[in-house]
Amino acid sequence: MSNKKRYMSYSKPIFFKPIKRAKKGLVGAIKLFRDKILFRYYLRKNTPVFIYQMGKVGSKSVFKSLCHQYSGIVLHAHYFNPNHTDWRVRRLYHWAIAKAMPLNVISLTREPISRNVSAFFQNFDSITGVSYHKANFSLEELKSIFLTKYPQEKPLRWFDKNIKENFGIDVCANSFPKCGYAIYCHKKIRLLVMRSEMSDTEKVEVIRVFLDFNNFHLVNTNISEEKEYALTYKDFKDNVTFPKVYIDMMCKSKYFNYFYEQDVINAVRKKWSEE
Repeated sequence: MSNKKRYMSYSKPIFFKPIKRAKKGLVGAIKLFRDKILFRYYLRKNTPVFIYQMGKVGSKSVFKSLCHQYSGIVLHAHYFNPNHTDWRVRRLYHWAIAKAMPLNVISLTREPISRNVSAFFQNFDSITGVSYHKANFSLEELKSIFLTKYPQEKPLRWFDKNIKENFGIDVCANSFPKCGYAIYCHKKIRLLVMRSEMSDTEKVEVIRVFLDFNNFHLVNTNISEEKEYALTYKDFKDNVTFPKVYIDMMCKSKYFNYFYEQDVINAVRKKWSEE
């Protein structure tokens, strides 16, 4: 090996990698600076839209569709506070809460047992401690893990903890319309709540009216039936039932009884009950 080649082989790790990392860091900093300027511009261009709800209620489809079609800022999150890990959500919090500027919020509901089952499989690895590909649980074992390790009350408390505390809107103050959606206004916050069980056609029409956005259309995404755990998820939904104490906790909850009519609650009870 020549002296030049030997020098290059030794010097590359010493000199080139730090330079490459510094260059990458500089590019990242420039991009972040640009993104923050653009974010501030689009905040003022059109009222921002915040897709804010619990997980597994079909909101990703609404979010992705609006991202490609709406001319203003569109963000998606499951919690909202000034310490959020995403700087864009922190900026939006400052905009809507600290500065009391206009904000359109869209939130979806879903029948709580099916929602929890879907969320359980979405977070399979972290809840069971085993990756899905290495797991070999029976349905009874999965049922036991679901009942003991998944936070079942999460959807039941979500609106009080997140909507009421952040925006001062008590969605349960009045009866929920049979049409499946409602619009609430408080100060400069406009909130649309709709059932995820509504048809796509209905959702599109409601969002069009809410945002005064006639060109909106919906593209489905993040569907559990298309995930790697799809077969086990379907088997679980088709064959697992739950004890009365669990069914009562969900079916008698304020959340379920507010957003859904009794015939829906009865059907859910019948589907999932061991009796």
